[in-house]
Amino acid sequence: MVHSKPADLLNRVHFLRHLTSEERIELAEVLPRETYAPGETIIAQGGHPDCLYIILYGEVDVLRGEEDGEWVSLGRLVPGDTIGALEMIYRQPRPATVRSVEATVVLRWDRTLLTQFMKAQPVALKGLQFVAQSHKLAEKLRFSWLREGEVIYALARKHSFVLFQRLTIPVLMLGGASALILWALLGDVTIALWGGFGLVLAGILFGIWQWLDWTNDYYIVTDRRAVWLEKVIGIYDSRREAPLHTILSVSVGTDITGRMMGFGDVVIRTYTGKVVFHNVGEAQTIAALIEANWQRQRAKQDSTDRESLVEALEQRLHDEEPQIVEESLTSLPDEAESPATRGLGRWGFKVRFEDKDTITYRKHWAVLLREISVPSVLFITVIGLLGARLGGLISLLSPGIFLLISITALMAVSAWWLYRYVDWANDIYQITAQQIIDIYKKPLAREERKVAPIENILGTEVDRKGLIGILLNYGDVVANVGTEQFVFEGVFDPVTIQQDIVHAQEALMLHKAEQARFKRQGEMVELFDIYHNKYTQGDSEDGDENSQRYGNSRDRYPT
Repeated sequence: MVHSKPADLLNRVHFLRHLTSEERIELAEVLPRETYAPGETIIAQGGHPDCLYIILYGEVDVLRGEEDGEWVSLGRLVPGDTIGALEMIYRQPRPATVRSVEATVVLRWDRTLLTQFMKAQPVALKGLQFVAQSHKLAEKLRFSWLREGEVIYALARKHSFVLFQRLTIPVLMLGGASALILWALLGDVTIALWGGFGLVLAGILFGIWQWLDWTNDYYIVTDRRAVWLEKVIGIYDSRREAPLHTILSVSVGTDITGRMMGFGDVVIRTYTGKVVFHNVGEAQTIAALIEANWQRQRAKQDSTDRESLVEALEQRLHDEEPQIVEESLTSLPDEAESPATRGLGRWGFKVRFEDKDTITYRKHWAVLLREISVPSVLFITVIGLLGARLGGLISLLSPGIFLLISITALMAVSAWWLYRYVDWANDIYQITAQQIIDIYKKPLAREERKVAPIENILGTEVDRKGLIGILLNYGDVVANVGTEQFVFEGVFDPVTIQQDIVHAQEALMLHKAEQARFKRQGEMVELFDIYHNKYTQGDSEDGDENSQRYGNSRDRYPT
C-alpha cells in the first residue's frame, strides 16, 4: 500500500481540516506514534479513556462484547478515522474493543495535550463534539437497515432553533387559552371556561406532536451513503439516500438567521438532482465528512488497483503466471424466467419470491383488498339475498327465477373478483443481477415490460404515505434512473426492497471493478512482456549485444 505523509492524512480528519498545512505538520510531529501487529488490541472495552487515536496506516475492527461471550462487529475504521471521540467527550468507559486487522500505525493524542489544543481551537472542539454526539445517538437508535460493517460518521436532527420556531404556535395557543380562562373566571362565563380548557389541551397536544415530528427526522452520513430519514407521524414516512459514488458535489448554504444561530443546509448534488439536509447544526462538519468519505472511497479503489498491478508485475518478473482469481470474473447470470411467472406459486398471496439471483415482488395484499373490495361485497350481498329468499324472509320473484338470477350474478361477480385478483398477481417487480424490471399485465390484454439497468440507478427513495401505509408497512420505492423515475408502487416493506436494490447495485459494481482490474492487469503484463522480450532477449543475431547493452531485467528492476 502506498502511504501518504502523516500531515496529509491529518487533512482527512474532519475536525482538523481547517488547520493550515504548517499546523498539521507541527501536530504530526508532536503526537507520538504507536504500531500494532495484526490482531493486536488497541483499546479494550470498558477501559479508561485517557487518549484519542488517529489512524495513520492500516485498518482496525470495532467489536462489542456481548454478555454471552460473542463479539459483534460495529464496523471497520481506516486511515483518517479517529478512535475514542465518544468516550473522550463524555468521559465514559470505552464502549467497544478495537483490534488491528493488519499492521497499523496510529497517532496517540493524550487527554492533557488534546484539552490544550481544543481550548485554542474551538472549531475543532465543536467538530469533535458533533461526532461524539453522532456516535452516542447512533448507539441509541441502532438502525436496522444499515449493512453489516457500515459505519455512521454523522447523525443529526434539524437544529433546535427549528423546534423553537415550530413551538411558537402551541405557545400562542396556550397564551390565548390562559387569557380565555382568566376572562371566563372573572366574568363567570362557563362556555368560555370550557373553551379555554379545550384550547389548552389542543395546544399541549399540538406541541407534543411538533416535538415528536422534530425528533423523527434524521440526516445520516455513513462510509457508503448519505441518507435523509423523514417521518410525519401517522401521515408520511420516507427515506432518501445518495450513494457516495453518485455524488457530484457537496455545498453548504446559510441565511442570516442560520449564520447567527449556527445552522445551515447541506446540499448534496447527484446526477438526478439533489438531496438536501435542511437546517442542520455543524453543516460544515457534515459536508466535510461526506467529502472525506467520498475521497476515501476513491483512494481505496485506486490503492487496490495499484496493489493488484504491482503483484502481477512482480510475479511476471519471477517468470510466474499472474495469479488472478477467476471466480469473481465469471459472467453474470443470464436473465431467467421469474419464479412468479411459472408454477402454482403465482396463484398464492405471497408478495416476495427469490430464485437464484432474481427477487420478485408483488404489490401489498392491502392493494389486493382494495381492488377486490367491491366484488367481494357484492358476492356476500348476493349470497345473503339468496339465503333470505330460500328461508322465506323475502318473497321477491319465484324461488326458481330468483335462484337462476342469483347464480348468474354470483358467476359474474366471481369472474370480476377473479379478474381483479389475476390483475394483482400479474403486476410484479423484479430485481436481477443486472436489471430492475416492472411487468404490468392486464388479464387477456396487453403486457407492458419496463426495464432499467441497475448500474444506471443514481439514487433511491422510499415513501410510505398515510396511517394505513405506515401501520401495514407498505409504500413506494423510487429508483432514479437518469432523468426518469422507476417506481415500485404499493410494495410490502419498501425499506427492504430499497436495500435489495442497493445490494444488487453494489454487487454489480464490484463485479465490473474486478473485470476492469483484471483487464488492466492483463494489459500491463502484456506491455511488460513486450518490453522484456525486446530488451532482454532480442533477436538471435544481436542477443549478445542487447544483453551487454541493457543487462538483465532483474538486475535493472530488482524486486
